[in-house]
Amino acid sequence: MNLIISFSGRENGNCDNISKFIATEGDAIICFRDLKVHDCSGCRYECFEDVCKYREDDIYNLFESMVNYEKIFFIVPMYCGNPTSLYFKLNERSQDFFMHNEESYEAIVSKLYIIGVYGERNKTPDFLPCFEKWFEGTEFNHRVLGIERHKYGQTMGDKILEVEEIKKRIDSFIRQ
Repeated sequence: MNLIISFSGRENGNCDNISKFIATEGDAIICFRDLKVHDCSGCRYECFEDVCKYREDDIYNLFESMVNYEKIFFIVPMYCGNPTSLYFKLNERSQDFFMHNEESYEAIVSKLYIIGVYGERNKTPDFLPCFEKWFEGTEFNHRVLGIERHKYGQTMGDKILEVEEIKKRIDSFIRQ
């Protein structure tokens, strides 16, 4: 059983559609936009000394559940070369979780695969290497797939899964 998280703020966009495409029976799909996750703000860095004051929102439960899946897929849209702000919310809030659950880091990262969907590589900063940072210092390689829409003549409103080559690349990536 896999966990697939779409970080799109837009319902039924490319990230949601990729999530449905890779899901098989029994897999869980979560749209991060539907979770109640407080911003990492308005605090006094409680997470460094004690626990995050927002620990009761959905993020802690999400991280705790990740260890129970075979694979975890983050499907992340990128705008102007940067991931959506929803991804940054997860990334910020991961600090408290992993500071208090260090043993879970490798258990989660060992299952993690990230697909970034973006426009054109040469016109915007390329954030894909930053996704690779999840895997630094681990034995896990080739866990990030970039899908460049413009390479296939795709614009913002086009359905990326209409391109057979993209479907094949995604299928190959998730089966590794």
